[in-house]
Amino acid sequence: MVIAGDNDRPELLAQACAGAQVLVHEATYTEAMAEKAGEVGHSYGKQVAAFAEQVTLPNLVLTHFSPRYPLISHISPSIEDIRKEAQSVYSGTLYMARDFGEYSLDKAGHFSELAGE
Repeated sequence: MVIAGDNDRPELLAQACAGAQVLVHEATYTEAMAEKAGEVGHSYGKQVAAFAEQVTLPNLVLTHFSPRYPLISHISPSIEDIRKEAQSVYSGTLYMARDFGEYSLDKAGHFSELAGE
C-alpha cells in the first residue's frame, strides 16, 4: 500500500507503487480547475487515475478533495465529477475516500471498503 500526500507529480511514485495493491492519493481538483490553479502542489483525479492505470494498480483511493466540491452529486462541480474523470481512464477499482471511511487489506492482497455504520 502506498499513501501519498500533496503531490502534483504522481509519476514520482512509480517505483514505490511497483507491486502495490493500493494507492491512496490526493485528488484535490477536477482537470479544469487544476488548469486554472496552475502549479500548486496538488493533483487532479484524472491525472492520478491515469498514473494508476499506467502502473497497473488494482485499487485506487482518491482523497483530500477541495472543499469547493460538495458530496451532493447534482451540484456541479462535485466530488462525483472528480470520480467520473478518474473512472474515464482507470479500469481498476476506484474508491472515493470519505470521512471516517475504513478499508481492509488482507494478507492475500485483497482490498475492500468496510461498510459504514
